[in-house]
Amino acid sequence: MTSLEGWHPGQITLQHRFGFADAVSDRWTNVAKFMPEQHRIFHTSNLRLIPITTFDEDGRPWASILTGERGSIGFIKSPDPQRLMITAHLWDGDPFRDTASAWKKGGLSTRGNADRFLTAGLGIEFSTRRRNKFAGQIMGIYQLTESTWKLEINVNQALGNCPKYINVYKLVPFLDARPVVSDHIQHLQESERLPQNVIEFISIADTAFIGSVYLSQESTRAKFSSHAGMNARSGLPGFIRVRPSDYRTIVLPDYSGNRFLSSLGNIESTGVVALTIPSFLTGDVLYITGTAESLVGQDAVKIMKGQSAITLIQVTGFKFVKDALPLRQQYDTPVERSPYSPKVKYLIEESGAEFNNYSAHKAELESAIQLSDDLAVFRFKIHTNSAAQNLSIRSGQAIVLDFMSWIGPPKYQHMSNSKPSLLNDDRVRTWTVSSSHELENINWFELTMREVKGGAVTGALFDLLRQWKNSYGSNYKLKKSVTAEIVGITGDFDVGQTAFDTLWVAGGIGVTPFLSMLSALTMKAPQSKTITLALSTREPLVMVRLLHDLVMRLSRKIQVKIDIFTNVKDVSLSSTDIGNLNIHLHLGRITNAYWKMNAEKDDVLICGPNGFADSAVEGLRAAGITSEKIHREGFY
Repeated sequence: MTSLEGWHPGQITLQHRFGFADAVSDRWTNVAKFMPEQHRIFHTSNLRLIPITTFDEDGRPWASILTGERGSIGFIKSPDPQRLMITAHLWDGDPFRDTASAWKKGGLSTRGNADRFLTAGLGIEFSTRRRNKFAGQIMGIYQLTESTWKLEINVNQALGNCPKYINVYKLVPFLDARPVVSDHIQHLQESERLPQNVIEFISIADTAFIGSVYLSQESTRAKFSSHAGMNARSGLPGFIRVRPSDYRTIVLPDYSGNRFLSSLGNIESTGVVALTIPSFLTGDVLYITGTAESLVGQDAVKIMKGQSAITLIQVTGFKFVKDALPLRQQYDTPVERSPYSPKVKYLIEESGAEFNNYSAHKAELESAIQLSDDLAVFRFKIHTNSAAQNLSIRSGQAIVLDFMSWIGPPKYQHMSNSKPSLLNDDRVRTWTVSSSHELENINWFELTMREVKGGAVTGALFDLLRQWKNSYGSNYKLKKSVTAEIVGITGDFDVGQTAFDTLWVAGGIGVTPFLSMLSALTMKAPQSKTITLALSTREPLVMVRLLHDLVMRLSRKIQVKIDIFTNVKDVSLSSTDIGNLNIHLHLGRITNAYWKMNAEKDDVLICGPNGFADSAVEGLRAAGITSEKIHREGFY
């Protein structure tokens, strides 16, 4: 059951400005009025830290970071779906100390203090990128020792959150933290700037927590209650910039997300924000509060090149605490960057902006084979900078490409409800590589791609094929230059080395990783293996043609059975049994009986749209297949 009665005025304003209004008009119902059981388990059993929004005596938001005394899991309890009890270790300089002091002076006993004790938090597990948000009211703060406080929160909003840009850290307890407040200006004057060491700290940040607040007016209070907000922003190191013109305005790019615009909507309403930047390598924490505004379209691009949405934060106060966190990145463990993070974009006023087009690897489209109206194989050639590391791709992995330099940034429109994604589109896309590459240094790859209706990138690529006007199956040599920057390679979805009887489950274009895996098997020493592919498709003939040639190149030691499920009637395809290939055609969807027939498989690999994959997982589990055997592609 939802806790809201609709989006508040600030959110609606921003959703219209971005062109998302119709697309998310009823998505406020996703916000629950209590924590689901999985959220409660997650908060109490998985977290080593939790950022929460708190407020100072001037009503300015700050983002505090709460941890257990030794950075251990278990400092959060949840007695019921609407309560969190947090036993927090607080170091000098953390803003929550001010909130605790204010509570001592009366707490909620004075009605005028209610907004002061609004709060919101973000349960975030950096090792898995999982995160869940909550908001509510502080109901009690109790001091246990000089540095340990117990916090009771009544939760009235809960929502699962998008993990797209989170960098993966392996955080472990660090018992030798010695927090020291190195810089602190509670009220930064208009003539003052941020210290150089603070600016340098911001310039290498890859993670930030953003706190916000919506304060309802008398006329709107009955429908839209006041509440705090907490969220995270992540990117490549340096994605947050400081304007050289005043050295106190922070520019935070806004990447495409779930389109709710909760934080930006709050900022639109109140014009204030909190920004806290942690370093999990040094334990340093920078706390910032300030005024803020969001810019969209050309107003944003005029400040940050190639970025269609930004938030400008005018710092009004800050605290910089060295060696604060009782957590650190595990020694000798690299940080795993999110493959979705766009390259760092510079400010127009920065001298480094002219070098923004540099990339270690670029992909140039060489040729394409169109298989149907909306399905094609695109072949890319890789151009590598001489100083860059070699590029390698395992079968089943995905590649992340940035087409911004080819397509350009979205143009601002006041409304674009028919294609809302275009207004906040960073042109970064991820596809599973359908070709196979066993070499360490590859110089080409193929993507089997379906056109997304209204898609900016796939639409542009398929427009090239439509201009060619040739028959399906012909190889089109591209004459127009189309390039993309290679952002990264991601995924651990692999055929495996131990499973001898494997079930592959593909929904439509989700067959692409299996094309790569079959191709890889043709290059390896033969090993006895049985593969069953359950393929749900509306284009059975096209899919069979893609698969047939690959299977025919396999060793006879590898037996392949393809079960095609389709709603297409009168398909001129009969069951086939040739050598090591067996094809069966089934009319309709995959049934529970089919899952039961395959319940003894050693391994199950699934790739397809979320609804299809969810249904497959549910059916497999009902058939008795354990979760350990089920592997699901995460970047479909």
